[in-house]
Amino acid sequence: MQPQMVIMTDSLVIWFVVIAAVGAFLFRFFTNPYFFARVLRIVLRMRYKVTLDGFDKLMDAERFLLMPNHPAYIDPILLFVEMYSRNRKVSPMTDEKFFRNPVFRQVLSLGDAVMVPDLMKNRSEAAIKQASRLVQIAVDALANGRSLVFYPSGHVTLNGWESIGNRRMAYETMRAIAVSPADSPLRQVRVFMLRSRGLETSRWAKSRTKLAKDLPWQVTTPKWYQRRHVTLHFEEMTDTLIAWTQLHDKAAFNEQLEAWYNK
Repeated sequence: MQPQMVIMTDSLVIWFVVIAAVGAFLFRFFTNPYFFARVLRIVLRMRYKVTLDGFDKLMDAERFLLMPNHPAYIDPILLFVEMYSRNRKVSPMTDEKFFRNPVFRQVLSLGDAVMVPDLMKNRSEAAIKQASRLVQIAVDALANGRSLVFYPSGHVTLNGWESIGNRRMAYETMRAIAVSPADSPLRQVRVFMLRSRGLETSRWAKSRTKLAKDLPWQVTTPKWYQRRHVTLHFEEMTDTLIAWTQLHDKAAFNEQLEAWYNK
């Protein structure tokens, strides 16, 4: 009987070690954004071949504001894993509706996201007040040393072309930076724009159906074993954007942004 008891004890020890290892992995996975991003990046790289252009300049910035285009629902996730897997923290400004999903809420909490009220569903006085303060929230975050990312269009493109329209977030944030004193922390913020290509016809894009009419199916619907090629082009635009706010009103400023994203 004694040998059997030893075997059972060893088995329990092995199971305990396995369970503890799995538990430690899951705990770190769901609580450490950098570890989470590295694991998720391995998974996403099986489907997406991501090329980063100009990313080294962003990595060198002490604090920054990043303004990407928004071709599909997946591009914020790709951006998150590419940055956090390299230990580069950035706080996204994200629509309130994504916080209602427990999975997305956990991911967004790891990224220290800033919630943007969904005024289509939530017309409460508090929500409207917070939405009116979004520019000040962004400016305060940047002045306090946080790096921030928000999408000037505020939505996923519907037809493959970035459309900002009458949105004020990018223009007013850049105006606040432009008029701040030379020794202000805001003037130390480096502003980058990001142009994503390769996701316009993915299953995560609203423009997929419209673009599929004009493109061959090999492009819009790659086989399951084919990786989708995605390019993320980063470009520092601090001085250019400040100049645009001084030369243009909001409408013309947004047109300049659209031209850059869509070229």
